[in-house]
Formats: sequence, structure tokens, C-alpha cells
Amino acid sequence: MLGRRLISAAVIIGVMLLILRFDWWLGLEAISGRPGILLSLLAILVAAAASDELAAMFANAASRVHRVSLVLAAIVMVAVTVAPVFWQDYPADCVLGRFGFGLSGLVAGIVVILAGEMFGFVDGPVKGQTIDRLSRCVFALAYLNTLFAFLIAHRYLVANGYGLMTIVTMITTVKMSDAAAYFVGKSFGTVKLAPALSPGKTVQGSIGGLVGGCVGAGIVVWFVSPVLLGIDLAKPWWWVFLYGVLVTMAGMFGDLAESLLKRDSGTKDSSTWLPGLGGVLDVIDSLVFAAPISFLLWI
Repeated sequence: MLGRRLISAAVIIGVMLLILRFDWWLGLEAISGRPGILLSLLAILVAAAASDELAAMFANAASRVHRVSLVLAAIVMVAVTVAPVFWQDYPADCVLGRFGFGLSGLVAGIVVILAGEMFGFVDGPVKGQTIDRLSRCVFALAYLNTLFAFLIAHRYLVANGYGLMTIVTMITTVKMSDAAAYFVGKSFGTVKLAPALSPGKTVQGSIGGLVGGCVGAGIVVWFVSPVLLGIDLAKPWWWVFLYGVLVTMAGMFGDLAESLLKRDSGTKDSSTWLPGLGGVLDVIDSLVFAAPISFLLWI
């Protein structure tokens, strides 16, 4: 189990770094001057996979959601959310603003869901099933777009390289926290953190996760970014410490939030795509609420 977990994690990290590297290259003025293109395409693919996993997670409910409609709605939603990426010269006086596209994307996704329900509606003796499906789908869309709207907002902070490194800092902080919490919890964990939601999580593991998150943030801000890449993020020690603690706590909350969904639906992993790690949703769950906290701290 541990071996498969480490192999899957290494593959994911390697692919992600490669995509970010090419995303930075495409963002150079001499190439396209449009940072975020590859990241946006990746976001659309991840949204499709994660929404499909959520639809499957809701499948044991009395009123199952329509998987095709939810996946299509998620694709439309994220495509609208990342639309500003494809303007080389984004209007400086755009009234809608980049976050406005995220809200517009959510509305577009809801329209797709409503259209699907209208098209397939059959008036039967059991009432309320349509409303239940709509509620589940709208929750799924809002839940996913919390991550993608703020992820794209990170990408456009200050400049091409700077924006990229804010994303790398966030992912490194959260994933080093996850790794530290896992190993400390396995080695020294005795006091359960939330036994009803996630029996494997311990208080000791959470403390280890906080330390790991702070170390991860420090490594990127003080070493990887300025020394290896020549991008000075210019953040003092107290900011790095605060970032590590708050983003790690937000990541833990996101992890427990997905555990709540899985417990209620009787699901162990969101899928089996990634051996040792579960599904796409299991990988991004800790980033969902870390992304807005991270963005607020950067700005």
C-alpha cells in the first residue's frame, strides 16, 4: 500500500511539474504571452474526472444524479472560468473581472444541469427527486469551482513566473503536510482526530502535518524559487510560518470535508484510478479550501 502510494504520488508530482514548466514557457512574451493555458486545459480535464467521481459517489441515493449532465456542466463551468487565460491582452478595465468569470462559469454549469433536467423530466408520483438531484449537482459544481477559480487567480498574480510559484508553493505546502501527517500519524498517532469521519487521522499526525506544511512553504519561498529559478517571492519568516499553518489547516479541513461525503455515501475512495491514492477527488480534496486561503495571503 505504501509503495503504491509513493509511486502514484511521484508520478503525479512529476507530471504536474512538467505541465507547470511548459505553462511557464508558453507564458513568456517571446512565445505566446499567455500564462495559464496548459493549466486551464488540465483544470478542465480534472473537473470532468472529479465531477464524474462525485456523481458516482451520489449514485446510492434515492435520486441519482445524471453523470453525463454533471460532467458536461463541470466542463462548461471551468471552461468559462478560465476564459480570460486565452486573451493575450486582458482588458484592464474589464468590469466583470477575472473572478466574475468564475461566477459566470458556475451559472453556466447550473444552466446545463437545469436544461438536462428539463429535457428528461417525467412527472411521476414521487415528488422532490428533481430538486434533490439539482441540489446535489449545484453543490458539486460550487465545491469544484472553489478550487479552479482561485487556482487561475493565483496564476495571474504579479507576473508569469511569480504567479506560477504561488501555485507551486500552495501545492507543496499542502502535499508535504499530507505526507508528514501520514508518516507521523502512522508512527506516533494515538489520539484520534475525527474518528467518525476518518479513523486513520490523529492529533499527532495533524501536528506533524502543520510542521510539514511550514517546511514545504519555506523550501519553495526561500530556496526553490529564488535560488533555483531566480524568482524572488520576497516574503519574511513570519509570513511563511503563517502561510504554512493556515494553508495546512485549510487543507486538513478540505480532506475532512471529502471524508464526510465518502462516509455518508459509503465510499472508501472516490475511484481507483490512482493506485494507493484513490481517485482524482482524493488528490485535490485538500486543495479545495487551501486555494482561497492561499490567494488571500498572497494578495
